[in-house]
Amino acid sequence: MKAVVLGGAGVVGSCAVSCLAEMDDFTSVTIADRDEKRASMLTKKYEHVNFVPLDATDTKSIEKTLSDADVAINCVGPFYKFAPKILDVAIGKGVNYVDICDDYDTTEELLDRFHKKAVDAGVTAIIGLGASPGLTNIIAKFASQQLTSVESIQVYVTRGIQEESGGAIPYHMLHCWVGDIPIFTNGKFSKAKGLVDGKEYVKFPEPFGQTPVYYFGHPETVTLPRYIKGVKHVCCKGMFYPYEFRDALVQLESFGFLSEKPIDVQGMKIKPIDFTAQYVEIIRHNISSKAQNIPQGGAVMVEVTGEEDGQPRVIRYAGTSHMREGTGTPAAIGAKMIAKGEIKSPGVQAPEACVPPELFIAYLLEGEGFGDVWVTFTQNMTGI
Repeated sequence: MKAVVLGGAGVVGSCAVSCLAEMDDFTSVTIADRDEKRASMLTKKYEHVNFVPLDATDTKSIEKTLSDADVAINCVGPFYKFAPKILDVAIGKGVNYVDICDDYDTTEELLDRFHKKAVDAGVTAIIGLGASPGLTNIIAKFASQQLTSVESIQVYVTRGIQEESGGAIPYHMLHCWVGDIPIFTNGKFSKAKGLVDGKEYVKFPEPFGQTPVYYFGHPETVTLPRYIKGVKHVCCKGMFYPYEFRDALVQLESFGFLSEKPIDVQGMKIKPIDFTAQYVEIIRHNISSKAQNIPQGGAVMVEVTGEEDGQPRVIRYAGTSHMREGTGTPAAIGAKMIAKGEIKSPGVQAPEACVPPELFIAYLLEGEGFGDVWVTFTQNMTGI
């Protein structure tokens, strides 16, 4: 089996490459990227890992990269720019596909636009298989299977801003975390203001503790209602450490700095969002340099509420991880399960639609890179 990781020299992609290289399921793993220098650290470490140059803006370059692949993992972001083109090529080449797409609007586009094409080609394509989305979706499916009916699914995330991240992350935050984002309430979709509306306090595992969280836009909100029968409420809420970073993002959005419409700056045409994506890194550095005891990594909690045999029940799963391992590892496990025939579900689907929860979680707990994981249950007590 041959695996290709597009963006495999990046922060998350390099983790996926390492995971695949240490599995026994792949005879070769190819890093497809523009950064050969970073890729060389992995090609020198593993004999069966190789490098090919990739221009993700060029369809022919993508086609060449996937020409002899059995499964591809796409880690090239931002996904609203690159995922449709790369998935289209993968399906056309008959290559099974996994990505870590975290843009809710692109997720809807991939599901609606490419599902039938993938079914006709016999291609299994799993989109959004990282930590959140990804592991969160699978946990929500696993918890839902324990209940007779499901009322609500809430996904909570937080992370420290000092953690290393790829160049696409600022674009993702600006594209999906602020502005008008989707929530699913009373069986219907509506809009809320990201990082402004829906404030509540959530207790994450230490070292994060009790934290204020707000709505933000993520794929779980748009995919879980598709696949979890009867659920009436789905939303994602999150926060950054330190909290000032959230305030900065909200201000940038309110001032119009997320616009894609070019403006003239001393004779040069510049999109405000391109400036802002670079400026966000300066803000992140300045806030980090003044703050103390910023928690490392991040935390995720999934809360599923419903009934079991007529009795109300709440199931909560929570865990901690660094973004690199938390995102790259699930994608690699998904590719492994496709290669082994443990996932064979032609079409474009979110993780909760096609990934066997118990087996996936078993693979995940065998690996490294995740902190402790907690599960709690809340239900009515009855007398004899």
